[in-house]
Amino acid sequence: MMAAAQHISPPGTMARIMVLLERERKTRFSGGMLGYLWAFIIPSAWIALVFALFWVLERTPPIYVGAEVFIATGVLPYLFFRQTVTSLSRTLSANRYMRYFSSVSPNDILSASMLLESFNVLMTSVLIFGMVTVAFGSPLPASMPGVLFGLGLSWLLGCGIGRFVATAGLLSDTFARAVPLILRPLFWLSGIFYTAAELPGAVQDILWYSPFLHVTEIIRESYFLGFKSPVATVWYPLAIAAMFYLASIPLERFAHNRRLMRGRL
Repeated sequence: MMAAAQHISPPGTMARIMVLLERERKTRFSGGMLGYLWAFIIPSAWIALVFALFWVLERTPPIYVGAEVFIATGVLPYLFFRQTVTSLSRTLSANRYMRYFSSVSPNDILSASMLLESFNVLMTSVLIFGMVTVAFGSPLPASMPGVLFGLGLSWLLGCGIGRFVATAGLLSDTFARAVPLILRPLFWLSGIFYTAAELPGAVQDILWYSPFLHVTEIIRESYFLGFKSPVATVWYPLAIAAMFYLASIPLERFAHNRRLMRGRL
């Protein structure tokens, strides 16, 4: 007698995400060790560039800390946010053929990209802050958990906004191409060059609505002993991240249904 064929169920959600994460990792870091180093070189180059700008303009940090660590606490959260948004905005188009498998959903693809970025945030921040500490003799963070929490907030903002951008890109290629242009002004709104305390009252009130300023101030509160921000709140960047993430869910369903009606799925 022939053995009864066993039904093989598709892998669970987490298993699919881990397979996609491994695929994304190999694609992103296809150059081997050089690919991993590139993820470290880019933020280092940004910090060096802003440090040179401080030197040329004879700018000193508004608090009694080294310029290199002051800049790092501003540049890294912005770069992590930007990289997460950029990665998510491209991942659905880069993995468009994977969406033809019934067991793979856009959410699986996006979740894998989010997880990969979380590992990148953790490893890069440890390496950069470690390098700054060793090279410049900067003191260690007053609260390492607080610094990691602040960097996690920048990642969550990137996940929420990036997921919205990715799903909106399914409806409009023009919108997806415009995202890098939209992100550029945020560099000046994230507190890289200043603290909220040194801003005039009217400007401070306006920039309060920038979640990136909150994130930078939260990180600096945790990194620099005695530094207190007049604006930093945790709930605001969390609310912005959640708002965009939740808005992306019905948008994804709408894009999926429209593709169904057009016979693309």
